Amino acid sequence: MKRKLSKELRETIQKRNYRLQKFWEILGLDVEIIGDMETPAVIKGDHCLACYVHNFFLIFTDHFDKGAEVYRIKLQNIQEFDVEQVLNWLRTATHRRIYRIKMKEKPELFLVGYNFKSKENDEQEKYPVYGKHGAKVYFTEEYAKEIISHYDLNYCEIV
Repeated sequence: MKRKLSKELRETIQKRNYRLQKFWEILGLDVEIIGDMETPAVIKGDHCLACYVHNFFLIFTDHFDKGAEVYRIKLQNIQEFDVEQVLNWLRTATHRRIYRIKMKEKPELFLVGYNFKSKENDEQEKYPVYGKHGAKVYFTEEYAKEIISHYDLNYCEIV
């Protein structure tokens, strides 16, 4: 369950996340920012990048799982950073592999979420929903396989 955020905190986080998105655009990297607005994850291709945000700092680490900090920048309106240091981090850090589920016959459609057959939100009545954007991300291939098995999605594959 997500905690309730005050209006001021929500606005601050939205401002920070806007600057986070702008940073990647300035750098010229096509990334997707997903997850909880307080602790967003940065996805590039099939990897979750080894970085995180804390307040208005973007902190780059050498490994996705509790890695050591190698560089940090302050997310400001006018962003100042060493491009070479960021690119070096991108090449050398250990980023986390991610997995998505897509339809075999319509490879442009990914599992994006779930809907319920009734308003009671009974877990047994949940069914998958597909779309071209906003694919669900799985951090282990095993969990993606469990989802395929649980919902009998033999018409899908893991990518």
